[in-house]
Amino acid sequence: MKRGIALLTVLIVLGLLAGCSSKSVVFDYSENADFTQYRTFKYEPTNTTLEAQNQLVHTRIVEALRRELTAAGLTEDDQDPDIYVSYYGSTSEEIRLNTTYMGYNSWSSRHRHSMGMASSTTTATTLTTGTLLIDIWDARESVLIWRGEVSDSLSGDPGRDADRINRGVESVLSNFPPR
Repeated sequence: MKRGIALLTVLIVLGLLAGCSSKSVVFDYSENADFTQYRTFKYEPTNTTLEAQNQLVHTRIVEALRRELTAAGLTEDDQDPDIYVSYYGSTSEEIRLNTTYMGYNSWSSRHRHSMGMASSTTTATTLTTGTLLIDIWDARESVLIWRGEVSDSLSGDPGRDADRINRGVESVLSNFPPR
């Protein structure tokens, strides 16, 4: 009996942890691009960034892009870059329902008695997911050569979300240049 309860507890905790890790990373690239020729980059703003909606988040994203591209061995060059990098950000909301069932059953074979009761509780949680799309363009050819996307749940806490932005940009740009 105790072993069954312990196993059930472990399964519930694992299920909750699996539900918490919602980060998704995907990327694609041009097979015709020679990524060894790219040594410099420039952040190029677009009209679909988050700058007008949230300057703080925009700044965090741009700083993370610069940091990760520099860590990948590229140098920032505002005059004559080999590649341009830009981003697009969006959020979406999802309602998740979680139902917990509790039950009790008693059975006595000698007296042929049975007793049972059960209840359930459903709670609704609204989750906000942020999606960041990063594009890298060949500056001379004006051709998209690489695209990465990362999605993760947002907490609404600036410190936590800043950490998620940094980890998200790091995760997706770990695939640039493609190997």
